[in-house]
Amino acid sequence: MITHEDWEATVKFHGHICPGIVVGHRACWYARQLLNLSSPSLAPEYVVVAENDLCGVDAVQVNTGCTVGNDGLIIDLQGKQAFSFIHKKTGKGVRIVLEAPLWDSNHPIELHHKVKLGTASPEEAQEFFRLRNQRGEELLKLTDEELFKVEEIDRKIPGKPRLHPVFRCSRCDEQVMQPWAKEQDGEILCPRCGR
Repeated sequence: MITHEDWEATVKFHGHICPGIVVGHRACWYARQLLNLSSPSLAPEYVVVAENDLCGVDAVQVNTGCTVGNDGLIIDLQGKQAFSFIHKKTGKGVRIVLEAPLWDSNHPIELHHKVKLGTASPEEAQEFFRLRNQRGEELLKLTDEELFKVEEIDRKIPGKPRLHPVFRCSRCDEQVMQPWAKEQDGEILCPRCGR
């Protein structure tokens, strides 16, 4: 069951309330309920596949213990507010997809672009931050059923090697893993030096 302390920890980690952090947080706790999970960390048994690399990913890390570094969080960029919670051994789980609109219009997104590019006026920036918080609070009030659609899934997650032999770049002398190193004119180069 979601507690106020869990929500506060998520907001503290992320830094602010916004639609994305609400969606990620609520998806994690809805998945726990649907899968009847009570362990603080899902990482030993579950993998979470996030179909975006936005704010909700922070909530996944805080509320499940699944991170990119421990192979518990996979980012599969599909441009969707969707999160799959998959048991590592059985492949069974749930995919939780945002059903409610993330934003009521594209206006806040246009303001967000201006803020990120540094072209927003102080008034536009203030409006964006107000709308961001407001929409987050609105999404918090929806029921899980109003917020999401759910599908049961059966999807094996193949492991993939993330560690590879390491070479030293002939130019900068920094270490680079083999898949990113390239040979050019008899030198082994990292991506930055091999441009």
